[in-house]
Amino acid sequence: MDIKQLEMGGLKTMERIEVYPYHRMKEAPARRWLEKKRELIKSIKQSKPGQWIPYQVNLAQVWKVLLTTEVLVLSVMSFIMARASVLGELLPFMFAFTAAFSRKRPVTGIAMAAGAAAGLIGSSTGINIYVNIITLIVLVSLINHIKLPTDKYWWGIPFICVATIFLVKSLFQLKSGISFYGEMVVIFESLIAGILTFVFMVASDTIKKRKALSLFALEDVAAFLIIGIGLIMGINGLELAGLSLSSILCRLGILAAAFLWGPGQATMVGVMVGLTPSITSSQFTLSVGLYTISGLLAGLFRNLGKLGIIIGFMLGTMAFSLFIPETHQTVLGIWETAIACLVFFFLPESFNNTVSRVPALTILANREGSLPMAADCLKTEAIGRIRGFARVFDEIAGTLEGPGKKSSMGQETSYLNYLYDEISSGFCHQCLHYEKCWEKYCYKTSKEILDLFTIAEKAGSIAYEDCSPDFRRSCLYSRDIVNLINYLFASLRLNEYWKNRLDESCSMITRQIQGISRVIENLADDYDDNTVIDYTLKEKIKKDLKKMNIKLIDVTPIKTASAQLYVKIIMNSCSDGQYCENHVVPAVSAALGEKVEVSDKNCPCFMGKGNCEFVLSRACTYKVTTGVAQIGKETVCGDNYTIASLQESKELIALSDGMGVGEEACAQSRSAVRMLETLLEAGFDKSVALNTINSTLLLRSSRENFATLDIAMIDLFSAEVDFIKTGSVPSFLKRGSQVEVISASSLPIGIVENMDIFTDSRRMIARDLLVMISDGVLDLSTSNPNEDSTAWIQELLKMVESKNPQLIAEMIVNRALSMCRGKPHDDMTVICTYLDLNL
Repeated sequence: MDIKQLEMGGLKTMERIEVYPYHRMKEAPARRWLEKKRELIKSIKQSKPGQWIPYQVNLAQVWKVLLTTEVLVLSVMSFIMARASVLGELLPFMFAFTAAFSRKRPVTGIAMAAGAAAGLIGSSTGINIYVNIITLIVLVSLINHIKLPTDKYWWGIPFICVATIFLVKSLFQLKSGISFYGEMVVIFESLIAGILTFVFMVASDTIKKRKALSLFALEDVAAFLIIGIGLIMGINGLELAGLSLSSILCRLGILAAAFLWGPGQATMVGVMVGLTPSITSSQFTLSVGLYTISGLLAGLFRNLGKLGIIIGFMLGTMAFSLFIPETHQTVLGIWETAIACLVFFFLPESFNNTVSRVPALTILANREGSLPMAADCLKTEAIGRIRGFARVFDEIAGTLEGPGKKSSMGQETSYLNYLYDEISSGFCHQCLHYEKCWEKYCYKTSKEILDLFTIAEKAGSIAYEDCSPDFRRSCLYSRDIVNLINYLFASLRLNEYWKNRLDESCSMITRQIQGISRVIENLADDYDDNTVIDYTLKEKIKKDLKKMNIKLIDVTPIKTASAQLYVKIIMNSCSDGQYCENHVVPAVSAALGEKVEVSDKNCPCFMGKGNCEFVLSRACTYKVTTGVAQIGKETVCGDNYTIASLQESKELIALSDGMGVGEEACAQSRSAVRMLETLLEAGFDKSVALNTINSTLLLRSSRENFATLDIAMIDLFSAEVDFIKTGSVPSFLKRGSQVEVISASSLPIGIVENMDIFTDSRRMIARDLLVMISDGVLDLSTSNPNEDSTAWIQELLKMVESKNPQLIAEMIVNRALSMCRGKPHDDMTVICTYLDLNL
């Protein structure tokens, strides 16, 4: 009995355990819902009229949100986006814009939906209005009620947008009768809206973070540009006094692009905005050509300032208007252009500075670190392309060389075969004794003919008496064979001569092409890949100059491999061309903490109009003053010289004497000097430059063609001078009353392929004088061959106390002329360089 009761009790206990959870799961939610219902009814009864709305929303708070500037602007933009159609049917901008900017903002979403609905009513017709409005309402509801994790936010909202448009519009398709075309339109519209949603989310996130313009990345700029395109598409068709608002904005955008970035970007903007009407209406319009040409011309006139840009744009508009058949459209287009130009002309100066704060919109259009990487890639690619050109010339040279010359044995065999064939098959073939000589006694006949060939080759020709008695008895035409052999050998010698000349010409062309290949290879080897842009210094200079109220368009500090600094600055042109010297140089010097000076300047043609570009570099410790005196033996002097400022703050003084005198010598020396200056100014090493000049002179012609070069390169920071002499006469270095002679014995350039270059270095000090002369100054008929030809120059320099290099150069030339009785035996040139401190 007890056991039974225990078992029954246990059963009852188990039943209670099973029933208890059942009532807890099913009845508790219902009880909570009833309690909330009673509380809601009670609050409704206790509330005053006009003070209650569903979900406990404060009406005053709602109106406060709706009347904010942000919500009003978003509503107006939604209104415009609702008018932006793609191909006349798709409305992806409206859905994407609403989805991106109304997330977790239900009141804003309602306002944007209302604005979009108003835009739909004004632009769409029929059932499409209701379908799009319902889709928009469903989208706003889902966006604000579906909870998305943070890590799924960026793809979740575009997915909701795509799914909502596809499902809602597909349901309406089922109701009205589904079609393949209609469903494809829905699919494309939903996919485009999803992509645009992601783009607009980037813009929304940028606005929420209140990101500064200076921190804008490329994706931020792209997002706002696409929003701008949507707005332009939305106002397409809106007119004011017959003028299209979208056309005016497009023209204004092209003018701004030409002002900020030049012809390339203005042309791109012209193409982009010109395609906008075609995207909207599915019809190709002439606006693409109009905006493209106008943008290009406006950018080309950029250096003339705003007025020049307007002139260029007007020229493009009027030129393209000739192809528009409708006069009314042409007149309207000119009016639209005039209004856009007027607005552009009165844009404030701060517009350029504001846009320049966006790194993605400037010339240096990337964040710090990415541009140096791109520059390195470009340098690597450039070096690869240069080496590729060198390989092309090597291949051409290898092709001209061919598989190789035949061996001498092979050539002799071919000659013998030719001679035997001419005699046996040609001359002797019709003879009555042919079978006897060339078949029965072939070996004997061949040996006798070969003996005659040997005599002809050694002696140049053979006589009848050189033939053996047996050959004269057996051969009926022995005298004729002797004449034939002489004729054949004369022909072979002539052919060999022209063949050798052809081989020489081919070999010369091959050497020329190989020389070009070596020159190109030297260019690649000497490519300076250690030059970088200092972005930290760039920001410092811009910041410091802005404090001093100096407005810059762009500044680029460049540091070379030798730690030299160049600052390239672009700014609006001044009226007198001295603003850079008087204001910018002191400001940059203060910013850098060291003295700088203008090393290069490029002012516009019209002062005060357009942009001015100039380069600042560190001020040198020393400066040089140069004087030149020259007289020719003939009317044209064969000596040429150059004095140029090179990179790395070096001064180049070069003197070249061409072979002979007159115009030919002048052409040779001028080529050498010009090429030397060009290569050194480009930053190439002096040995590379000299080898390049040597190869070029070797390739000019097959005639003897050479020139001497006397080079001095003075470092204006350290006063160290490098001397390079190729076949030139001595130079002189005067310090006080001491004169040092710098001489070398080396061949001129253009004689041998592998030349020996004499180099020497000296350390100059302030108030030193360097004298360089050509050989005509020392070639004097009165001088004794056993004496030192430079002695009189040394004595003259010791006695000279003047610091005027021009006066000293003229004194040396006049003394040389007096020593040769006024009749120079060669061209005379004297270059004097005076070194002093740069105070």
